[in-house]
Amino acid sequence: MERSASAVTISDIACELGVSKSTVSRVINCKGRIGAETRRRVMEKVQSCNYVPNPMAKGLVLRRTFNIGVVIPKNEEDNPFFQNCLVGISESVYRSGYDVLIVVQSGGDITPLRRLVINRKVDGVILTRLEENDESVDFLKKEEIPFIVMGTSGDDGFCHVGSDHISGCYEMTRFMVSRGCEKVAVLAGDKKNSVNTFRFEGLKRGFASSGISLENSIIHWNLENQNSVFSVLPDIMKQNPQCLVCMDDVICLHVLKWLRQNDYEVPADIQVISFYDSQVLENNMPPITALNVNVSNFTKKAGCLLVDMIEGKKVPSHTKVGYEIKIRESFR
Repeated sequence: MERSASAVTISDIACELGVSKSTVSRVINCKGRIGAETRRRVMEKVQSCNYVPNPMAKGLVLRRTFNIGVVIPKNEEDNPFFQNCLVGISESVYRSGYDVLIVVQSGGDITPLRRLVINRKVDGVILTRLEENDESVDFLKKEEIPFIVMGTSGDDGFCHVGSDHISGCYEMTRFMVSRGCEKVAVLAGDKKNSVNTFRFEGLKRGFASSGISLENSIIHWNLENQNSVFSVLPDIMKQNPQCLVCMDDVICLHVLKWLRQNDYEVPADIQVISFYDSQVLENNMPPITALNVNVSNFTKKAGCLLVDMIEGKKVPSHTKVGYEIKIRESFR
């Protein structure tokens, strides 16, 4: 009875060719010096029987799991940004033979990540969000496991991939001011989230370079959900800002929903911009002016760099991806 291709082993191939198992293994893994004729015979046999290497056995030899961990914050599982992150990272590492394990982490509790690393279930880790004094970074450094942080950081002690949020938000603010918009309301998320602080820094620099004080503007931090956004908007609108500046697309969607429910028209009654873009904002009626970063390129770059690190290749500590200001109908 003929065996299925999945049942063929290195031992079977070696026996049929009259060579050692180590010879077959070296040919398959491109290791060591093997004569051209022997290499040809082995490869022909491998291809004819559709031999597929056993990933567990390969992992034991190379001391790898061929898994990477991707850490996303709790309660952000439905956020389009993090969903796009998972797709982009998965696509990039899959091509190199790796799979993705998702780690959902709440606040400063790194227990899920710690368990994954201590039990040697992953070869590397991608942190999709960096928080102030993030314990994950110290832990991963201590464990000496390859990891990449997605987002901007001034720390050269680890590898990170991100867009220049400060410069992007600076340019967006300068554009806003150039259109006569000097009194704004800023709606921001967690102040401990480094990406929010970088975006706000860009806003501050944009106003300062235009000689305008932020004292006339309204700023609300730590808006974590729809209820918190809805709770501040009535008071904000009473102060007649010229523009609502949303720190990210999720906050912007909450803002747009509240404006519709309360019969405000964008941009006739109030202008709206977002410091992060998404397809939902682009497809909104009217489309929202926003700072756009190509998430697909961004996340695929992170995945490829992590695989390079795992395989011992040298990678840069800072990798920047570009941004583009998308001027749309929500801002006159």
